Amino acid sequence: MKKLILNTLLVFAVTSLVLSCAKDDREINLLQQETSIESYVKTFSDKRVEVYNKVWRVVLEEGAESAEAQKGDSVFFDYAAYIFNSGKGFLFSTNKRSIAESAEMTQDVSLFKKWRVRLGSGELIAGLEEGLAGVKRGERCYVIFSSRKGFGPVQIGLVPKLSPLIYEVWITDVKKN
Repeated sequence: MKKLILNTLLVFAVTSLVLSCAKDDREINLLQQETSIESYVKTFSDKRVEVYNKVWRVVLEEGAESAEAQKGDSVFFDYAAYIFNSGKGFLFSTNKRSIAESAEMTQDVSLFKKWRVRLGSGELIAGLEEGLAGVKRGERCYVIFSSRKGFGPVQIGLVPKLSPLIYEVWITDVKKN
């Protein structure tokens, strides 16, 4: 009985150590992703950059309107989604036909329509939703975030687990709700 208890305690200790190391490794990976994103964003010294809760938005073209999208507002946009690799890496999704065709992506043509989301509704992954807060009609931007705000430790479609992401976004309209 004593031997069984000792074996059980040993298995528990080893399992706890392995899980702790895995969690530490994942946290190190996230910090490395965020450091890489920060380095990339610094190359846009001539652009407006906003950071909120480890989500970066690089404004490539300023919007024409003064009204900024807030929680509860509807945002209409086109996008191209890439795995971040010190910039735009592998394109895994888009709703712009021209980008899909140039990348030779085969997808259902019904996906080529403007997206409409209500900010704060939880329709989007956290990083994209947080990155769209404050956008204006006519704005073109990058929204960049680590896997902490993306798909995390789960593979989704063509996106490997623990992948940082960069979305190029064209805001076509913002409706105040």
